[in-house]
Amino acid sequence: MNLYLVEVYLMKKFIHISCILFLLISAAGILASVTLQYFTAKTNFDGILVEWKTGDEGGTVTFDLERSATTPDNFISIKTFNSTGNNSYYSYQDNSVNMVSSNAIYYYRLKCIQGNGAYTYSNSISVVHSISGIKTTWGSIKAIFR
Repeated sequence: MNLYLVEVYLMKKFIHISCILFLLISAAGILASVTLQYFTAKTNFDGILVEWKTGDEGGTVTFDLERSATTPDNFISIKTFNSTGNNSYYSYQDNSVNMVSSNAIYYYRLKCIQGNGAYTYSNSISVVHSISGIKTTWGSIKAIFR
């Protein structure tokens, strides 16, 4: 009977240690995140160029580039990128912003999605997009001849 109590005690300790190890391993997977060397957006003649470079991608399998117009709280996904590994460069030319009025503020962020479905967001960045007078005039001229 005494041997039975020792076995029960050891089983409880084993289960307890197993649960702690499982939680630690799970937490490590959730807490692993991407390290960005830079994340920038700049206006150009065609729209807005968004670029970023990763350091450690920390188990990230995809990046969702998200944009919000005029307010920093209404993000939508505009492009998904597959991870290409640590120290990688990514870019996206957002030409859809030329369809909106000049001097609009756009916000961008990255949703970094890991293989287990967990995700983190980067800090958001903002850029003011100005459509040049030449481009606006040229657009008006083209519209006349349509």
